[in-house]
Amino acid sequence: MTAVVLTASSVLAHTTECTQQPGFRQLLHSGWGNGVENKRFQVHSDINLSNVRHLQLEWVFALDDDMSPHSYPVITEDTVFIGTSVGNLYALERESGCTRWQFGAGEPIRTGITHGRLGGRDLLFFGTFQGNVFAVDGVTGQLVWKQDVKDHPYVMVTGTPTYHDGELFVPISSGEVALAISPFYGCCKFRGSLVSLDAATGATNWRTHIIREQPKVIGRHFIFVEEWGPSGAPVWSSPTVDTERGLVYVGTGENYTHPATATSDAIIAFYTNTGEIVWTQQYTRGDAFNMACGLPYFNANCPDDSGPDLDFGAPPVLSITSTGNAILLAGQKSGGVYGIDPASGQRIWETQYGRGGMLGGVHWGMAVNERLGLLFAPISDVPTGPGFTDEADPGLHALDITTGEARWSAPNSGNCEGREKCRSGLSAAITATDDLVFASALDGYVHAYDAETGDIVWSYDTWREFDALNGVTARGGSIDVHGPAIAGKWMYVQSGYGSFGQQGGNVLLAFKVGPVHNGESHE
Repeated sequence: MTAVVLTASSVLAHTTECTQQPGFRQLLHSGWGNGVENKRFQVHSDINLSNVRHLQLEWVFALDDDMSPHSYPVITEDTVFIGTSVGNLYALERESGCTRWQFGAGEPIRTGITHGRLGGRDLLFFGTFQGNVFAVDGVTGQLVWKQDVKDHPYVMVTGTPTYHDGELFVPISSGEVALAISPFYGCCKFRGSLVSLDAATGATNWRTHIIREQPKVIGRHFIFVEEWGPSGAPVWSSPTVDTERGLVYVGTGENYTHPATATSDAIIAFYTNTGEIVWTQQYTRGDAFNMACGLPYFNANCPDDSGPDLDFGAPPVLSITSTGNAILLAGQKSGGVYGIDPASGQRIWETQYGRGGMLGGVHWGMAVNERLGLLFAPISDVPTGPGFTDEADPGLHALDITTGEARWSAPNSGNCEGREKCRSGLSAAITATDDLVFASALDGYVHAYDAETGDIVWSYDTWREFDALNGVTARGGSIDVHGPAIAGKWMYVQSGYGSFGQQGGNVLLAFKVGPVHNGESHE
């Protein structure tokens, strides 16, 4: 099928406020992985190979005056719930974009939104840059509870909390990796952790640190600046729940300082009821790194023999093989993709795509289609960091879930001509449907791929300004972190991400399958 590239659209005019309360009769999309197994597969999709070329832009909403939105929506039969880095949670009417209600958290919302139903009440959960977790009533937009999960001054919640059976699993990350840039900062004391909260009250059930040993002084520089370790091993992504085995899995990041531990750059399994670690499988040893390592001068906090910073930024995916066996699938910033026995942590298979690096490899999230037996892995391959001199090879790859063998590859050469701050990688998480894969790129394009062949069958360029229905200037740019969210005939995409020298933006685009308007597409 020939790709349809949409480059311009007329946006329908709508009122910006509506008063009808959100409905929760049907939950179409929730959490980072659209389910506790983090498969990012959408069963509630009416978009398919036969009609995807008729996707057209219906409305545009400006996500406040911010250039790096970091959230991901909950979608019901009539409402889209989305957060902003300014700190607002919006309930938007699904078909018009008008605002049903707005909740102000007072701090940047850094995660996707997760839904949980407790005692007949629909709650929306999210985490913030300041290390707080919020529960908001989904119908009224009123605060239910707020819980501080910090055990270190610079804790933040980056990975989307996962809700299951009255329990909220919260991954703990930290900004201390950046504070290390200052040579006068005593680096580092943070230890990543996984926290279980009572979803009804916010009370802590348990907390398990990724590094068990408390940090201690391991040296000094400038005579008076203390150096601490071990540290780091943050959890950047959404936890994955295995209801059959009573386990929850996370991927971890690098150590910030020496001594390096066996739990950094690893996949780890915990008991859901106690938080006890069941098994750990490490993939890169000795990876001690912080952002001082990227400086030519004043890099006193960079560890000696610093590592390549090869986090697991994407959550593990719990799936099944063609023979019906459970398998855990993990993608790393190294470019490594792995099949793992979820009961023991042993590797079943592994493969490599691209050269990897600090912003390379699998960055934010993979997806599966179990009917086709395929795992889809987006590769970023952004050129950052020393030691990775091979030519970049960004793109989307389909692997056999059972064996890891390649089925197809779709390179992404990028569309960066004439664009500053433009890269060609696929860094944002992706979404799969029954016969399509939706991926968005750092060059601002959104693509729909044929799931069986890898052919691009529809594309849209978001790298421009838009007239937003809420009267705020809206601009698209690099698409990172969050990927497309599908619900019925609708697709919602955020565009713009200003971190890491990329093109910022603040736009939420709502597409719907419908008749193609004159002048809106070309083949």
